[in-house]
Amino acid sequence: MSKENSQGPEADKTAEHQEDRTTQEAIEQLQSSVQEAVESSEDVQEKIRRLTVDALAEGKLDTEEIRSVIKAVIEGASTGIEKHGPHARQALEEAMRGLEEGLIKAAEASKLALEEAASRAEEFAEQDVKQAFDQLVELEKMYVETLTEVARKGGEQANQILEDLATHARNSGTAVGEYMSEVMTTLPGKLQEAGEWGLKAGIETTRSAGAQLASIASGFLAGIAEALEKQSKKLKQDETDQG
Repeated sequence: MSKENSQGPEADKTAEHQEDRTTQEAIEQLQSSVQEAVESSEDVQEKIRRLTVDALAEGKLDTEEIRSVIKAVIEGASTGIEKHGPHARQALEEAMRGLEEGLIKAAEASKLALEEAASRAEEFAEQDVKQAFDQLVELEKMYVETLTEVARKGGEQANQILEDLATHARNSGTAVGEYMSEVMTTLPGKLQEAGEWGLKAGIETTRSAGAQLASIASGFLAGIAEALEKQSKKLKQDETDQG
């Protein structure tokens, strides 16, 4: 065995460790940015939506990534409300509305990616499409579960508010769930109509196809993030001109 080959697995581990560290740093930065946004009390909902979309657009848009972003946003917002006193509930509710709006944008990107896959069915394995579809369907559940999880670990004030929000979400649903109800009226039919999916085989091929689908979704979300940024700048410019 050559020295180059023997170092292969070690090099892979080093690269993987570096990627994990970079991801963790990004999550910590997101949490800090969310905390600052909530503490500022200005345009909280819009800021959290933008932070959520930007964070998801930079990642792989898979289940682990989405859950990490949701958790970071909720934890950052929970810490940020500590300066709001009696207005803490309002601040946290605004932050959660922003998070839900961000998740809806991610769901929109995933839907577009699945529609793209349906139009190019021969390029994707059925199991990759099913996995992406299942992830989309589980988005609201993931959000509520993470909300409940963070509620159990938060400070007393944030804990009670988050528990109330989680209970309301379980009983009455969320904006994410409403959006998903609309998606489910058309998307399953489009995927079914696509018919014969490519018969891809082998671990590497499957990984590649799954990564390709996630990459398409991330690309759509990056476009959505850019559009939101332009919209935000235009609104601020209009407000300045009117002022």
